[in-house]
Amino acid sequence: MTRSPIPPEENIVRAIHRTWWDIKDGRKSSSIFKGENISVSRLAILNLQELFPIFHRGLDTSPSGIIISAGEINVGHLQKIGREYVEKPIEIIVEEDPTKENPEKI
Repeated sequence: MTRSPIPPEENIVRAIHRTWWDIKDGRKSSSIFKGENISVSRLAILNLQELFPIFHRGLDTSPSGIIISAGEINVGHLQKIGREYVEKPIEIIVEEDPTKENPEKI
């Protein structure tokens, strides 16, 4: 199945587990959007009030702890960060990958 790219003007969110929250500084870890095959959700499909029950049902039993927040970023901004990364520029692609339980998953 071909996956469609998400337009750069869309915002996406990633569920934040307790272990990804920096208690000292009161903010999320900057690493939540790093790596390959990161699961994020589209705010254009479901809003945060609809997403949090899905996050809790599917992710609260993770070894990383319960979901305590969500990190939001614009797709175009994330792609710009990747292209401008000084050490090793990277082209970031955000694609659709919906599931029955999570239709906004990408």
